[in-house]
Amino acid sequence: LTLFFNLTRLEQRMVNIPLAVSINDEMAPSSQYPRMVRVALRGERDVIYGIREDEISASLDLSGYRNEGIYRIPVKLEKRGNALTADPLEIHPDPSEIAVGLEKRARKKLPVTPSFKGFLESGFELISFDVMPAEIVVSGPAGLVARTDEIATETIELGGKKGDFSVNVRLIKKESLLTLEEIDTVTFSAKVRQAMDLRNYTNLPILAEGLAPNLVLADLLPTGSIRLHASENLAAKIDPATLFHVDLSSFMRPGTYNVEIKIRQPEGAVVETFEPQTVSVRLAYSATPATSSEPKE
Repeated sequence: LTLFFNLTRLEQRMVNIPLAVSINDEMAPSSQYPRMVRVALRGERDVIYGIREDEISASLDLSGYRNEGIYRIPVKLEKRGNALTADPLEIHPDPSEIAVGLEKRARKKLPVTPSFKGFLESGFELISFDVMPAEIVVSGPAGLVARTDEIATETIELGGKKGDFSVNVRLIKKESLLTLEEIDTVTFSAKVRQAMDLRNYTNLPILAEGLAPNLVLADLLPTGSIRLHASENLAAKIDPATLFHVDLSSFMRPGTYNVEIKIRQPEGAVVETFEPQTVSVRLAYSATPATSSEPKE
């Protein structure tokens, strides 16, 4: 009768316990398995509610398996702290066994691909970015590793930015069975500039500079055209008539010379193309004013 009375006083409590998995370096899980298991605690009310969840651990030991296949592994429970001295106490995992597929472990170097959200401040653009390191090593079941081509970052916020910035971001595994080797964060650095529009300038004069005092241009120079990228503010400061010039300072005699065109590139602008890139220049002596030899009265 006493035993029956004691049994009827026992209560049951269910707790969720993280599942730890131990495995050797040659193999990797190839199928999903629960990261948590439910554990039933049966005992007197004061006893079972006096046990903290971290005083019970659950684990799967796969370290002894070295061949590919699917195995049913018993869930092992261990007690510590109050759970060691609790009496009476029964503990049972649910499920008691877990099926796990195993494959040979493979490693692979993958490029890191940044993920973005939001938009830069109006009138600005992302001109370049760097990810350091640009590649990372992952490991996991051979089949899954072979099908994986990249690793993405957490979303990087672009909203409202109008200058260069750098941020540390975590890497995101699309498959939980993959393992990131060595690092799980990268540094993303971006260069942001004012948006530049493509602008065309035509029929521009080519300025002759450095011409010797005793020489002149025998022919008119042709006009030029240029395509460049510049922000609206920068474009307002550009004087197209001063963009093209040729340096004639090295020519001291008349003749015809093929001279390279030089561009005064405005700071912050990007020249896409320009024509012509060279020009034929014909130089002649300048006319010398006549000197009168008649005597003065």
